[in-house]
Amino acid sequence: MFANALKTLSLLLMCVCCVSLPLVDAAESGSAYGFAKTEITPEVPLRLSGYGNRDTVYERVDEPLYVRAIAIQSPEKKVCTLVSLDSIGFAGTFTDRIAGKVKQQYGLSRDQLVICSTHSHTAPHPMEGLSNIFSTPMTEAQSEASQNYWNSVEQRIVQTVGKAIKDLQPGTMSLATGKVGFAQNRRVLKNGKWTGFGVNPDGPIDHSLPVLKVTDANGKLRGLMFNYACHCTTFGSDYNCLNGDWAGYASKYIEEQHGDIVAVCTIGCGADQNPIRGKKDVAKDLAIGHGRAIALEVARLLKESAQPVTAPLGTAYGKANLPFDPPTKEELQTALEHQRPQVRQHAANMLKYFEKDGKLPTSYPAPVQVWKFGNQLTMIFLGGEVVVDYALRLKRELKSDAVWVTAYANDVFGYVASERMRDEGGYEVDFSMIYYNQPGRWAHGTEDLLIKRIHELVKQAK
Repeated sequence: MFANALKTLSLLLMCVCCVSLPLVDAAESGSAYGFAKTEITPEVPLRLSGYGNRDTVYERVDEPLYVRAIAIQSPEKKVCTLVSLDSIGFAGTFTDRIAGKVKQQYGLSRDQLVICSTHSHTAPHPMEGLSNIFSTPMTEAQSEASQNYWNSVEQRIVQTVGKAIKDLQPGTMSLATGKVGFAQNRRVLKNGKWTGFGVNPDGPIDHSLPVLKVTDANGKLRGLMFNYACHCTTFGSDYNCLNGDWAGYASKYIEEQHGDIVAVCTIGCGADQNPIRGKKDVAKDLAIGHGRAIALEVARLLKESAQPVTAPLGTAYGKANLPFDPPTKEELQTALEHQRPQVRQHAANMLKYFEKDGKLPTSYPAPVQVWKFGNQLTMIFLGGEVVVDYALRLKRELKSDAVWVTAYANDVFGYVASERMRDEGGYEVDFSMIYYNQPGRWAHGTEDLLIKRIHELVKQAK
């Protein structure tokens, strides 16, 4: 099996907070950058998220977890910080509290802070978000331990933001884009309908690997950001060990190869993309291989010419009210007898809305954030588990030299399926909403509504 993993690896290798502060003297380019990294490995074993059949705390720590941050000061002294967290995700309430503390301590407005998740399925379960995933609920002791952990993570994120701002130094930033091929469309279809998870060779993918590298006034590499559209699900539900998956390994190997730097990972619109996977005994080798594939491509890009990003930074933040196509009260009452406990619990939760309000919630306020460096680079940050169709469409429609789309940002509230998927049905469209405790699938026209809101905020971010 190990030989097969090595063979797969060889194939793989081929195939944000902002404020106006006089923090530093600008370099000739007028910009400055800072990085920070803080470990957030739990002190005691916790329940891992991502799979509903997990019912015990993790067995061991494979790899430490981190929060990483980059601060960007534009020529007009506007400072922005992007935070990346080794986690499956978090609710908007979690992000809102951090944004409040960051504003209080550093004077940063909401459009000037973005918090992203690497979406690892071998990371601690959040206490806010994904509230109906487990078939066996957490015990009181497990919940208390997890809450203590997330309280600590919240504090460390705020501290890491401050460290990144304090680390601001004159430098330059440039963009290069490569390609890595381990992401696979996972939605298997038959006669246009979803039949299960697997590999769909004809399904849409996005293998692009954009990298923003930062060098100091002398040209020395200080850190970078990279983005790839793929789930962190190399490990299956039978692997119950703490690990950042391919994203964690990628950052680790990039940092090891290039010395005293910080490599910040964001995940693209990979909600319907899985990495190459294997059985439990080779999963770790595969995750390592995926991480090394990213690191090798980053190393190649760092040697190539890159496009300088020097334009002023515009920022915007808003919400898109995504409408639901909810089940009826009768359908929910029938679901109370379903064999799966999560379905029964979801039905009971939704029926409480009928008792209280006489109806289900009609929409969800999905966060949308934009950082725009003139026409040189447009960075879009979307809440939820967004499928690849959105990134491909935005890259076609936006008039920008480069478009960088990140999902799992600010609020991981559920899957965001495309209009094409509504007729196909399946996990991302229907079943996943049960685990996120949302009323039902998104209504017809949701994709256009979200895309329209993104375009509006792109214009505002000038």
